[in-house]
Amino acid sequence: MSVDPVEIQLPYRFDTSTVWHTILKGAVGFNALLIACIALAAMTRPWPVTAGLALVEIVVFGFTQVFFRFQEGSIGTLEQDRITVEPNVLLGVTLPGPSGSYALDRFSAIRVEFRYGPVEPGVQGGPNEVIWLVGKPPTPNVAVAHTDHGEGPTLGRQLAALLKLPVEEAGAANVIHLTLDESARHQDRGA
Repeated sequence: MSVDPVEIQLPYRFDTSTVWHTILKGAVGFNALLIACIALAAMTRPWPVTAGLALVEIVVFGFTQVFFRFQEGSIGTLEQDRITVEPNVLLGVTLPGPSGSYALDRFSAIRVEFRYGPVEPGVQGGPNEVIWLVGKPPTPNVAVAHTDHGEGPTLGRQLAALLKLPVEEAGAANVIHLTLDESARHQDRGA
């Protein structure tokens, strides 16, 4: 399925935080549910049940911390000479990641990062791309768009042209073209 690409114009307002907000809300909700179950089990069940639930909560809390630490969503505005990134706040907590205003000369490229989704039939999701504004050290990288349907390279080239930055691709699938040389073609025809 192909979708007509949208022409990007500056200022460009972006929000790449929604997927991570959904994941983190689910993780926080699951932690809250487990804590409530532990409290209830402590009052009504034998201690091994409570200890088992507590162990499960420790593991889930560990995963929640990983999700929290490595989330990569950003909200902000990209202009001709700068990018302004708002603090990424969820449930009153400021998430780690870039925030503030950065001059565009502190960035070196636009990166299109390809990500692959499930390949099983009937499973939601699929290949998608994240478009990054790549910062020169110590400037952070900023995720400025999520795309799917293979639109990432087109959007990346448009942003790169607007900002006068090079485009780089990461994680693109390798394409292998097989051709027979002329002697192999003759052998195939003669057989």
